[in-house]
Amino acid sequence: METIITFYSWKGLFYLFIALLALYGIIKIVIRLIENSAKKNLANKRFIFWLRNSLFFYTPVAVVIFVLGFISINYITHSIIMLIIGIFGYPYIQNYLSGIIFISNPIVNEGALIKSDNLDGEIKRLMVLGMIVNTEHGEQYVNYKNVEDSGFTINSNKSSALRQTLYLNTNLAKDGILDILFDNPILDFEEKPSLKMGAQTEDHILKYTLEAGATTQDLISFLNSKEIETSLTRKAI
Repeated sequence: METIITFYSWKGLFYLFIALLALYGIIKIVIRLIENSAKKNLANKRFIFWLRNSLFFYTPVAVVIFVLGFISINYITHSIIMLIIGIFGYPYIQNYLSGIIFISNPIVNEGALIKSDNLDGEIKRLMVLGMIVNTEHGEQYVNYKNVEDSGFTINSNKSSALRQTLYLNTNLAKDGILDILFDNPILDFEEKPSLKMGAQTEDHILKYTLEAGATTQDLISFLNSKEIETSLTRKAI
């Protein structure tokens, strides 16, 4: 019983805060270690991408857990306090959640080109409640909620991140081809390859992005080694 009473206290809330903060720090350290030790490993890049997204969603989940701990100390008084904060802070909370969804998009990054209603420029900085976009009229602050409501398109500014097309001919199913592609370290996993069925059952259309320094010939050689026929033109297969 003493343990329960201690947990539902200011001291227990402090320990909860320390635990949540420590877990956040551990996730960030793991991401940094993997990034520094295995930049060319596609499996690790996939894991890093998952960790980054989990970090985006971890913060609001941690806040909810902390708020529940705060309310548990005094259900009535603290519930009223949080209700008042929620009412007045609703626009900011909504904008923050929109930002989490926006930033978790794999093609959204600082330096990418964004186009939306009355907005056309380069993302200079991603922040908690909005972003700074460099337009022809100067720097502009944009709320994430406004971008979400109006819709947007993103184009990468990286010279190595050009979306390319390759035509494949193989008896393998789509999942089998994708499994092979995920074993290839020259593909940029942050802009996932897409595979569509061609006119025939054996034909597939691959759209992909290469890592910096990689070439299409490297990809063709890799696929040919897996007995997958390739062509740069549709008619050839």
